Amino acid sequence: MANRGYFIITDISGYTAYLTESELDHAQAILQSLFDAQLSNIAFPLKISGFQGDAIFMYTPENAFVNPQTFLETLENLYIVFSETLRQMQFNTTCPCNACKNIRNLDLKMCIHYGEYLVQELGGREELLGPDVIVPHRMLKNTVIERTGVAAYALFSDAAARALGLSDLCAPLIPHTESYEHLGELDLLVYDLRAAWEREQARSIHLVDLDTAWIKVEADLPYPPSVIWGYLTVPELEVLVSGLDSVTRTDELGGRTQMNSTFHCAHSAGDFINRIVDWKPFDYYTTHQRGLGFDYYRTIRLTPTESGSSFSMAFTTPEGATEELRRLFEPLIRQGAERLAEVIAEDVARGVIAVG
Repeated sequence: MANRGYFIITDISGYTAYLTESELDHAQAILQSLFDAQLSNIAFPLKISGFQGDAIFMYTPENAFVNPQTFLETLENLYIVFSETLRQMQFNTTCPCNACKNIRNLDLKMCIHYGEYLVQELGGREELLGPDVIVPHRMLKNTVIERTGVAAYALFSDAAARALGLSDLCAPLIPHTESYEHLGELDLLVYDLRAAWEREQARSIHLVDLDTAWIKVEADLPYPPSVIWGYLTVPELEVLVSGLDSVTRTDELGGRTQMNSTFHCAHSAGDFINRIVDWKPFDYYTTHQRGLGFDYYRTIRLTPTESGSSFSMAFTTPEGATEELRRLFEPLIRQGAERLAEVIAEDVARGVIAVG
């Protein structure tokens, strides 16, 4: 039976010119470092299917995330890792050779398509079969840089963009077309990945210290960070997990959840407002929460483990809060963490979400 999912290829831009214009020994080591940086950070929901020169071919089953934003953030995280590795190499080298001087000419591009596939075991390795699997490989040959000037991009097929609801998640998107033999003309969308890198560079770190937290809850959960992240950051799912009556977004930023996104949270005990003040998928996020006469910060952290994730939630001390109030709230917060595990487990059992 055919599966449906997303096919992703990452490819180092400027690879051929870099090799031909640089000393081979240094160039090879640099390219290997950039390749290894990607490999060491490829995690669920991405699954590696194969390699093609400097390109990595991956796929993601469509039920590997409950929020399409999670998939987009997975791609952005991979680009951020690549860019940080590139920056560190440029910063740390004093070598005058062409290979080291030309590092700045390298970048990363991605091609993404959505469709059907079959999985076949060959030599202990999974191979994907199906006509849709071929499409992202063909998409690598394109005129995006020449026609748009965007050097670091994610190129989405129309099928992938529609399946993700991409226009609701990121902007601006640049319409683009390419014509391929046997495929005809493809409608495509170009997303400039450097926007993700610039957001990461501009981000101010705001973490609640676990050691000094007013209330902290910690748990080991048998699910990857990206899966848990999705359940924590979709308002409808947060209602199930947290025991709230409703969660409504109130800012005018539009599109994806991001820095300064604001939410009105209704609860039987009273309403409060959440504003995101730090957002680092899938590591942690911090919100400023105000309501019920109190003002405080909350950080939720996710750390990958061999069996899933280490989850923690930490709160700063609200001004005027008493020990009696802390003893009242801590069990409620612990119940929320327990509900999180229960909700995911139920969806896994029903096949709503795949976790591996």
